[in-house]
Amino acid sequence: MSGFRPRFFAPNSAAAPPGAGSVLTLDVEDSHHALRVLRLRPGDECEIVVGAAVYAATVVGGDRDVSVELRERLEGAAAGAGYRFLVGVVQAIARSSALDWSIEKSTEAGAGLIMLVQTAGSPGSSGKDLGGRLARWTRIAREAAKQSKQPAVPAVDVAPSLGAALDRLRSLELFSVLLDPGAEHALYDVVRSRGEASDGQGEHAGVALWVGPEGGWTDEERESLLRAGMATARLGRGVLRTETAGPVAVAVTRLALGDW
Repeated sequence: MSGFRPRFFAPNSAAAPPGAGSVLTLDVEDSHHALRVLRLRPGDECEIVVGAAVYAATVVGGDRDVSVELRERLEGAAAGAGYRFLVGVVQAIARSSALDWSIEKSTEAGAGLIMLVQTAGSPGSSGKDLGGRLARWTRIAREAAKQSKQPAVPAVDVAPSLGAALDRLRSLELFSVLLDPGAEHALYDVVRSRGEASDGQGEHAGVALWVGPEGGWTDEERESLLRAGMATARLGRGVLRTETAGPVAVAVTRLALGDW
């Protein structure tokens, strides 16, 4: 098979990294996708991500659980997307279809972290279905990462409040930017200026982009985030929907970082 090779992520139990010639078995979900959707057969080519390594591989068998044999390790552009900085999206929880879109497209644009947070403008939720929803969002991110040749599946998490989200991000040393259509400066300029000010010393490991709900941040939320030391930035002259803002912001940020 020539041309596009489908990508899979090795099960978490796989050693990282095994050597060329090793045989790995895909998990149930990927096996089903390989057999029923892609219709892969023995001899067909694919790619397998194992830990931080990406391998070219060949399907060697499987009626239900697909086995693949690793060949050479892929490097550089052949290994797909590779980034120097972590770019995360802190996305206000919105209606389900909007969240699905935002997670999928943010992953394709290169988000390495997606944190969903309940805000005043988010739809009400009992919390009883959170486990199932989180599993769905993680599955969407995984499929998007495979399709767009990402080096890893972004971590998808849920924070119950803005304060909890801030606490979880603090240890990551990310430069947080509050996306605000009324901000004075454009996101590209804010990220670019911050990088130049650090004089290439790696002051921050990356950027966290805060996306508000469909009705926007409340005054109280905005003030609390500004008190936490966030910068503000606008994406452009218009106003984007909440599901569009995250993916666009990731792309703009990676361009500003020279990490696209």
